[in-house]
Amino acid sequence: MSGKLLDVKELYTSFYTHLGEVQAIRGVSFHLDKGEALGIVGESGSGKSVTSLSVMKLLQYPGKVKSGQIMFKGEDLVPKSNKEMMSIRGDQIAMIFQDPMTSLNPVYTIGNQIMEAVIKHQGLSKSEARAKAIEMLTLVGIPSPEQRVDNFPHEFSGGMRQRAMIAIALSCQPDLLIADEPTTALDVTIQAQILELLKELKDKVNTAIILITHDLGVVADVCSRIVVMYGGLIMEEGSAEDVFYNPTHPYTMGLIKSIPRLDLNEKHRLIPIPGTPPDLLNPPTGCPFATRCPYAMQVCVKEAPKFYVTNEGHRAACWLLDPEAPKVETTGGVKRGDK
Repeated sequence: MSGKLLDVKELYTSFYTHLGEVQAIRGVSFHLDKGEALGIVGESGSGKSVTSLSVMKLLQYPGKVKSGQIMFKGEDLVPKSNKEMMSIRGDQIAMIFQDPMTSLNPVYTIGNQIMEAVIKHQGLSKSEARAKAIEMLTLVGIPSPEQRVDNFPHEFSGGMRQRAMIAIALSCQPDLLIADEPTTALDVTIQAQILELLKELKDKVNTAIILITHDLGVVADVCSRIVVMYGGLIMEEGSAEDVFYNPTHPYTMGLIKSIPRLDLNEKHRLIPIPGTPPDLLNPPTGCPFATRCPYAMQVCVKEAPKFYVTNEGHRAACWLLDPEAPKVETTGGVKRGDK
């Protein structure tokens, strides 16, 4: 890996509804290096998917990127027109959506849907595009690809449809692959296969990956770095090792405690995070997690915390990390060897 592939700077995205402005993303900044796998995690409504749609410029009305920069390969995507983005989407940046049945076109064969992308972006002939489609189905582990290339989506199982989506996304060898909840609708066995496939493809074709999920367990073995989002903000960012073994934000600790563990006995109760996410029509002035945090102080409600760097590449937005904050005994993370 060398150099930043994607650099998101102070991104603000809102939805202008009849009830008012929903401030979905409120000053998010993160980067992704070439060939790196980054996990973005958080509860539903935390802003994960809106961040990815902002990067792809696929926000539908009434959504709008208010301000900020989305630097991709040194160019800002925010001012680009839809026509300019159409030449980038599918070619340099590709996306896998969480429901392959609604993302795939039911009236076209799987092969035709792969061929469409490579003919458009790579200028291949139909015969060359068909050969490419078979090659991609082979790459993602579809059995009998020469026959399956002529199948329709309904003839594929859920896991195979997701593999087909990955084949379409990778057909033009993009620099960046965004996977938005790619395993949500799949059973546990197929989930593991899809995640293993993403790991293998990252190593084989050196594609950078942003993996978006509400499940910290999903990103544990795929991503080298993790961004934890809540209430349209980044709460914590660091290496997977730091986030799992040494989380410094109470929200991250709460997410980790709520992960089912095979090493605990059957009578062990999961510890949920009490309360509900903030209303982004009227976002709080302080830390968005303050009303649900067991360690909240008065300053947490009144003023948004800045980022505190705990070690290289590991930062968190929490007043507990301020040198003047009272020392409290926090519990979170997993023990070495327990991940």
